[in-house]
Amino acid sequence: MTDEELENLTKELSGQIEQLPDDPQKPLNRAERKRKLVLRARRQALERVKEAKEKSNINQEAKAYLDYGLLTDYGEKNIFLYNLMKARLYWWRGL
Repeated sequence: MTDEELENLTKELSGQIEQLPDDPQKPLNRAERKRKLVLRARRQALERVKEAKEKSNINQEAKAYLDYGLLTDYGEKNIFLYNLMKARLYWWRGL
């Protein structure tokens, strides 16, 4: 993934987060809270990818890409499934 693509994805995720209501008078429902949590985690994973690329740390970059991939595949469905898959893949890869 190029730096341009990382920036575009980060901006897109930030836009999606901003679209969710953020009014203290009207709290988010359960689905909206879950969606916001997953979007924030995806954005943080992309930021970690960018930092790892700047530091040329391939191991951390691979972990961040793995997190982002799992969040896009499993995070939207079930956050518990994401954590389970993450633990298994980290164990398997020896990260």
